[in-house]
Amino acid sequence: MNCLEFRRCVGAEPSASGAGIEGHRAKCPACARHQDELRAMDAVIGRALAIDAARIRKGDTTALPTGSATRRPRWLALAASIMIGVTVGFALWIASPRPSLAREVIGHVAHEPDAMSGTAPIAQATLAGVLDPEGTRLRPGLGDVTFAMRCVFEGHVVPHLVVRTARGPVTVLLLRHRSVSGRVELAEQGYAGVVLPAPRGSIAIVGQLKDLDGIAQQVFEAVDWGN
Repeated sequence: MNCLEFRRCVGAEPSASGAGIEGHRAKCPACARHQDELRAMDAVIGRALAIDAARIRKGDTTALPTGSATRRPRWLALAASIMIGVTVGFALWIASPRPSLAREVIGHVAHEPDAMSGTAPIAQATLAGVLDPEGTRLRPGLGDVTFAMRCVFEGHVVPHLVVRTARGPVTVLLLRHRSVSGRVELAEQGYAGVVLPAPRGSIAIVGQLKDLDGIAQQVFEAVDWGN
């Protein structure tokens, strides 16, 4: 099981286990940490739901809006409790410490090194299949795209591209789900790159090149973000 297969599996079911999953966890700390974070989120939400549901069963309506228990049927009260639990769970998850974006981007690129080794341009239909669900496309002239796949990143499916520029290959991740307030520098494990604010979330450009700024700007301008 490789990193992509592992993250797809645990993204669908954080509590998943088995020989393949446990074997990959043992040799890949980044993926193990990713699953642990997903499991922690599930646990936080589960605890919030369990507490509110228990209070409803005991007749404690303090978790609900004032007067709701006397005016609404029991199923509405329970639905309100579940919504409160989900809200509390997500709030606690968001407020908890999370891995840095730089570490997650570099970790994702480093765990798919074969993606950078291709030299043959992929078919336009393949590229369109990766970008179209995001409502994006690449303008011509940037360079050959030698790798394109929809990968799991931070629990979201994102386009992962490798573009062969005049100075060498760079990895591009379109992170529609992740907004940044400004430029984020990346430098780790022999990789360098940058995450830039984009019209839809952000974009990460990573390579093993010096002075990536010029290429990063070219890549950014080559992405048509759609309407």
